[in-house]
Amino acid sequence: MDIAWMLSEGLGTAIAGLGVLYWRLQRSAQATQAALQHELETLKQTSQQIQHDLKQRLQETIETLQTTQREKATLEDQVEALKQQCLRLRSSLEQQATQVQQDTQAAAFGQVQALLTQYPTVRRMVEGKPDLPARNVVAMFTTLDNLVQSWGYEAIGSPWASVAYDPQLHQGDSDDLQPEEPIYIRFVGYRQGDRILIPAKVSRTLPAGATV
Repeated sequence: MDIAWMLSEGLGTAIAGLGVLYWRLQRSAQATQAALQHELETLKQTSQQIQHDLKQRLQETIETLQTTQREKATLEDQVEALKQQCLRLRSSLEQQATQVQQDTQAAAFGQVQALLTQYPTVRRMVEGKPDLPARNVVAMFTTLDNLVQSWGYEAIGSPWASVAYDPQLHQGDSDDLQPEEPIYIRFVGYRQGDRILIPAKVSRTLPAGATV
């Protein structure tokens, strides 16, 4: 009985010890599980925060990029508009410069128009009569010829030349002149390209003493 009791007592003590150990292990496992759960929750929250921050930064980056692209497009449009404006201004200035030049030439031409139309005939008369005193004066008009050429003006006909009458180019001394009728140039006219500045004065006959 003593041995049995002792064995029973020892077994009870061992079982009690195992129970205590199991309890302690269970408590430790619960504590470890709770700690792991807390750490996992903390990691989860940290991960969510990081994802939120990354999404926010990505959205901000996208918005900044879109804004930059819009600003770039706006600047490109402004640059293109400035280029077009510069082209228009340059074209306008060129047109104004051309117009000013033409107006200046027209004003100068108006002042010397009578001289320009009459002196070629005078020169023709001098060439036919070398003994005329005016021969020395004609040489002075060389610069006038050069001026007219520099303007791009072209004489219509030459003095006393026989040509066919053209109402667009000639102004007759008679109203009954017919197109293609043979006439003589009394005084030259002038043109600038297709623009007639002054028509040539023409007649059916040459002046007295004139020779072709």
